[in-house]
Amino acid sequence: MISWGVQVNDYGNAILDAEGNFSKVKGEGVSEELWAEMVTYAQAKSWKKGDYKNLNLPFENKLLAQPKKIRDRMVKEVEDFSYKMMTEVFNAEDTAPLAIEAILKAGSYDLGPKVTRKENPTEWTENKIKERSFQLGSDKGAAGKFDD
Repeated sequence: MISWGVQVNDYGNAILDAEGNFSKVKGEGVSEELWAEMVTYAQAKSWKKGDYKNLNLPFENKLLAQPKKIRDRMVKEVEDFSYKMMTEVFNAEDTAPLAIEAILKAGSYDLGPKVTRKENPTEWTENKIKERSFQLGSDKGAAGKFDD
């Protein structure tokens, strides 16, 4: 979505216009012609907004065939969004030295698990799980007709 030029909030969720359509920013992301073609394709398939991610596959060659200037701005928009999300939303600005220190201390990029096991695996066998399931309460609340 971001690389296509669709407006998103700080968390990457697409912003819809008053008619419930994606808000494409003119001059950002893919060309206006390609965006119109993508929307027409999705509408012809009766796709909901959540299905637009499926446009990547049928339009991959057309996306990659965009002029370099457009491809570069698509990449830049993702880069800018990612940077803002990491620094402002996740508050991770200036944390690189901490990450480097942790990697060097561990001697690997794989820092291992952050927690220890809390449950004994022998208590979670198939038979013990079935036994516990019979102990669960089955009270579904008061009986009656609750239609409005």
